[in-house]
Amino acid sequence: MTQQPRIDGRRWLETDGGPVLLCPVSLLSSWTGYNGDYDLVIEMTDAGHSECYALPERNVVILGDEPLPTTIIESRSLIVQWISGNSEEDMRRYASEVDLDAIAWREGPVLESDGRLALMDAAMPGDEATEEGVFVFDLEAGEFRVDSAEVPLASHTSAKLHRLVSMKV
Repeated sequence: MTQQPRIDGRRWLETDGGPVLLCPVSLLSSWTGYNGDYDLVIEMTDAGHSECYALPERNVVILGDEPLPTTIIESRSLIVQWISGNSEEDMRRYASEVDLDAIAWREGPVLESDGRLALMDAAMPGDEATEEGVFVFDLEAGEFRVDSAEVPLASHTSAKLHRLVSMKV
C-alpha cells in the first residue's frame, strides 16, 4: 500500500453496511474481515457492544456498530462519524471548531500504535484493502485510549467523535 496524503477531513470513508475498524497498518494483512474476523465483530455486537470497543486479544478497535461515513481530522487526533448534517463542508468545519475539552467523553479501549493507523470497513479483509477503502494516518508510536462521544455540533448537525488520547505519562 502506498503512502496516502494527509486526510484531515478531506474524504469520507463509507462501508458496505458494517462498522469501521481502527488498527495499526502493520496488522492490516492479518485482518481476515468477512473470511473470519468479522464473526468476532458480530459476536461483540450481539453481546451488547454498540459503542467503541476492542476485540479480545487483538490490537484493533471497532468504532460502534453503525455504518456511518467516517473521516479523520488528523491535526486534532480526531475521528468523525457523520450522524446528521447538511453538508460535508459543514460537518468538517464544525468538527474542527468544537471545544474538545467541553465534551463529556466516554473512556474507551486502548490501542497500541506503531506509528501508523488505518481505518477501514471491518468486513473487508486487510489483504483486499485499496487506497480508496482505507484511510492511513501517522501518529506517534505508543498506547492511545480511544474516547468517544455523540455530540451536536450545530443546529441539525451531529456526529460521533472518537479522540485518540496518548497514554504517555
